[in-house]
Amino acid sequence: MIITDYRVQSVLRTYTRQLQRSKLASKNGKESGGEQSAEKVSISAEGKRRLMMDRMTNQVLDRLNTKQNESTGTAEDTTQV
Repeated sequence: MIITDYRVQSVLRTYTRQLQRSKLASKNGKESGGEQSAEKVSISAEGKRRLMMDRMTNQVLDRLNTKQNESTGTAEDTTQV
């Protein structure tokens, strides 16, 4: 993959702008009594459902892996004795 000089400069310009904006926002927030605007993200009902399903799936898989490792570990211990 080839990354041109133009791309690097573009990324650096964008990053610099973002830093300047965040500094200005924090400076303005301090001057206005410390109130800072919080970003709010709204997720659709379908997105929330998918997120919950992913979390539950990961929890179940983690529990199964933990139980499998425990049972495998005890079996290995008894065979070595």
